[in-house]
Amino acid sequence: MRLLKTVITALLVFTILPLTWSAPASPQFTAEDYLYEAWFKVEAADLMGLGASQLAVLGRDYTESQLSVKLLTWEEGKLTTYWESPNLSKEGPALLAAGRPLPSGQPALIILTQDQLYLYTYENENIILVSQFKHTLSPYELSVADLDGDGQDELLIVRVGERLPTFEERVVEVYRLTAEGLVKMGSSPFLGNIRCLTAGDLDGDGLAEVVTDAGLSTRSGVFTLLDWDPVKAELVPRFQEKNLLSNMAFGMTITTDASEPLLYTADGWGRLNHFRLENNEFNPATDYLTFPNGLVAVATGDLNGDGQRELITVGHPNNLFIVGLI
Repeated sequence: MRLLKTVITALLVFTILPLTWSAPASPQFTAEDYLYEAWFKVEAADLMGLGASQLAVLGRDYTESQLSVKLLTWEEGKLTTYWESPNLSKEGPALLAAGRPLPSGQPALIILTQDQLYLYTYENENIILVSQFKHTLSPYELSVADLDGDGQDELLIVRVGERLPTFEERVVEVYRLTAEGLVKMGSSPFLGNIRCLTAGDLDGDGLAEVVTDAGLSTRSGVFTLLDWDPVKAELVPRFQEKNLLSNMAFGMTITTDASEPLLYTADGWGRLNHFRLENNEFNPATDYLTFPNGLVAVATGDLNGDGQRELITVGHPNNLFIVGLI
């Protein structure tokens, strides 16, 4: 009987999957086998102050041993490479974020490798390296957001809290960027094997919340929403939700300047979900979008400066899709 149930379950899975994948989104722009052999992260931000977002991309070309960040601008209906970082391949896995980590509030690109932190800003029509220093953080994930409402983004870095025989207990540490480097402000409790991280103001109170996805392998895991407690100097879990997705989130972002704040998740089955925060739980805002590739990253931004934000997602390994923001 158990064998029969297993066979029936397998047949159902393989029957349902084609139906799921047969309802693709309708991208406004698609680029296949684009720019890199593999993409890892995308960020959209107006670094140039032009009223339109630029797209920062972290990717790798394996045949040329090249790992770098490229900044793309939208010109005449297509993306054009404006700038590229030096080769980062000798510094191990790299992480990318865009935000306002400086006291001046100037937008910046943050590149965090296993050896160095690089901070780039836009000045005099050039992308300038304004800060660089070594670290010993061994980071796994990176995001930036204003947790305390002072106008300066904090850096959120996932690190190992404790190594256990079968998995790692990871934490989110909070840092402030200063002229001397990174100053640690606090940390979260153990959150399991954190696989994905994002942050933004989901409840509209002017303070960013932190969202993590934790679990084993690529299976469905646990989403945690955390608030910054300035008195305790800790990230405090507000609630946890199991099995929000069918498998792990490979990419997440929070959009706060659309009609309502939403959490977007991109998973390995090609599903792009969007959730609103309601009564301490995540509820689907609309039906999810499906794409012909498993998704590895997601961002939102106004690429052409028309006042309407686009949704940018990446299908494994290097396929770019741009659709209208829902």
